[in-house]
Amino acid sequence: MAYLLYGIVKESLINGNLTGVKGKPVIFVEAHGLCAAVSELDVEEGAPPVAELLAYAQVVEALHRRQAVVPMRYGCFLSGIPAIQDILKARRRQYETLLAELAGHVEMGIRILLPEKECENISPDGTTLPEAEPSLSSDALSMTGPEKEIPAPEATTAQTKEAPAINGRAYLALRKVHYRMQEETTQGRQALMDRYIKAFSGLYARHRAETDAKKDAVVLSLYFLTPESKVNHFRETFGDMMAEGNDEAMLSGPWPPYNFVTPTHPHPNPSLEGEGKYNAMDSVT
Repeated sequence: MAYLLYGIVKESLINGNLTGVKGKPVIFVEAHGLCAAVSELDVEEGAPPVAELLAYAQVVEALHRRQAVVPMRYGCFLSGIPAIQDILKARRRQYETLLAELAGHVEMGIRILLPEKECENISPDGTTLPEAEPSLSSDALSMTGPEKEIPAPEATTAQTKEAPAINGRAYLALRKVHYRMQEETTQGRQALMDRYIKAFSGLYARHRAETDAKKDAVVLSLYFLTPESKVNHFRETFGDMMAEGNDEAMLSGPWPPYNFVTPTHPHPNPSLEGEGKYNAMDSVT
């Protein structure tokens, strides 16, 4: 039988009566001064239903309300009680350090929709592109210049099916525009990040940022590890920023600190013998 892992805590919850995914009870496996919150559960292939993700998140939040927790991502299974105890032994120092850092803290998140100018410069594959290519003369579209002989009709027909070649000078001009716009975009994004980080100075212990670029939008996500006692002040500061500026931003939290937990952990496989990497799970909203 496999066990679904929710998170690592210091103490088990006496009379907690927590219900986990698929109505399974949450039990605590203790070893080496730590506890793993798990549910006995069969592994199923494919993406889990939303209801199961919500149930999983609710268990993690319940643990977090009572004590510090190292939250895991949905899908981390272990093959039995001995395997769970082995992980607690192998990761003991790492988990103890994390629990000490996370104690008394929550995660606050801010998502900012970046200006349309950045969105317009994002190609379908997420790379930044120039706003417009420089106009090229018919000569520039030739690899040999204006003195190139006119091709035979058959060659002309074949060539029209392919993109025109660009000479070295035109190519360098395009790359120059590309890199200049990349630099301007990066500088503008950094300035925006710095403004928010400065505004919340003193209200967080750690922060991190990530950017999600899509075809029609670019979203900057900022995460702050905030003391529980400063959550209201954090919200007030965010409200002041929205009143004073024109940013399209959304505040979320408090959440368990998913984005500040990056230890190695067992790969989500019930018969695992080796290890994988743990990636923080986004909070379920």
